[in-house]
Amino acid sequence: MGWGSLLQDVGSSILYPFQWVAAQVENGVTGFISYFQDIQELQNEVEALREENESLKSELVNAEITADENHWLYRYLAMKEEHSDYQLCAATVIASSSSVGMGGEYVTEITLNRGTASGVEAGMPVVTPLGLVGVVVESHINHCRVSTVLDTSVSVGSVVTRSSEKGLCEGDYTLVHNGQTSLRYLPEEADVQPEDIVVTSGLGSVYPYGIPIGRVVSVSSNAYSRTIEAVIQPFNDFSELTRVVILTSYVHSTEGEGSGGGS
Repeated sequence: MGWGSLLQDVGSSILYPFQWVAAQVENGVTGFISYFQDIQELQNEVEALREENESLKSELVNAEITADENHWLYRYLAMKEEHSDYQLCAATVIASSSSVGMGGEYVTEITLNRGTASGVEAGMPVVTPLGLVGVVVESHINHCRVSTVLDTSVSVGSVVTRSSEKGLCEGDYTLVHNGQTSLRYLPEEADVQPEDIVVTSGLGSVYPYGIPIGRVVSVSSNAYSRTIEAVIQPFNDFSELTRVVILTSYVHSTEGEGSGGGS
């Protein structure tokens, strides 16, 4: 072996570690860049999936809103067909006066987006397909205020459908916190039981006969007045109301009577 070969071998031996390190560095840099490219691609995929998820959620919400609107429209049209003697004005709840009680949120007043421009006046009943909401107490050009049956200022002539017992449904300070109202002035011997259905009696000049109000929860005797009182759970959850119907005109009648009179 000559000196040239020896020097070549020695040079190769000396350079090899540096070449190896350089190769490792190059591979590391390449891998480092590839790693971040993979991360970027993954982030892009995650962002695309997030956008797709948001789009699907939006479509689902829109579908639920459409289904709710269609359901409401179906019930509204069914009400118009069932009560052809009613003049109905559909309205949207734009505000409410609510408090939180032992039974949850209770609402004694709501504001609707209909007023005198739509023929709405104070004293008109407000309902949903489930039953009675309350009565218009104040009407302006494009909105009105409604007191619900939970309000202590509201009194509704009522009748128990099973036994035809008549009383007065009134808001009660001791029950409003539970979202309930009271049926009062029933005779001491009145036949009223839990689960009985209570509807408007048509007595007076505000509410037509037969609008559902609620269900009897409990019955007790008032020894002082010698009458029976019942706790009523309204069919409507007033804290969940979004759409209602105002009865702007109807043929007034009471149980057992034919059509006659006016609103």
